Amino acid sequence: MVTKTAGGKGEGLSLTTFGLWAALAWITSVTMFKQGANPAVPTIYAVGATATTVVLLLKGKCQWSGFDTLIAAMVAICVWLWLTSGPRNALIMSVVATLIAGTPFIVMTWKNPAHSPIVPNAAFLVANTLAFVSAKDWTLEDRLFAGVNVGVCGMLVLPWLLF
Repeated sequence: MVTKTAGGKGEGLSLTTFGLWAALAWITSVTMFKQGANPAVPTIYAVGATATTVVLLLKGKCQWSGFDTLIAAMVAICVWLWLTSGPRNALIMSVVATLIAGTPFIVMTWKNPAHSPIVPNAAFLVANTLAFVSAKDWTLEDRLFAGVNVGVCGMLVLPWLLF
């Protein structure tokens, strides 16, 4: 995603959306780490989303939508939950928020698969599948993020197979 964004004009991408996705991924990574789960996959998401945010910033692709306001509110709720009720609730909220935040990307991919990067999506599908299958325990902390993202990444790869 970073290289596609850097090589293109950043069309259809929002700096604020990627910045908020990065925040959610970092929250997920840290909460998983704090709970003893493996944070590798969400950390990779966080690094990628952060790098894409930086590229979009350098390209001047800054805009704010009502959807970005919703994502920002969910980021704030994650932080509030972490501070008031601990990392488990923050983890749950961050995964739900990431799922909601990713919905426009899924819709965009189904409308026009050629504009969606198949290689990173397929790689994340494999990575999330492996993370889900190889998790040490059947706990929310170990499997929620990977399990949800198997579905999300599957929805991003499936259009390429159908069209």
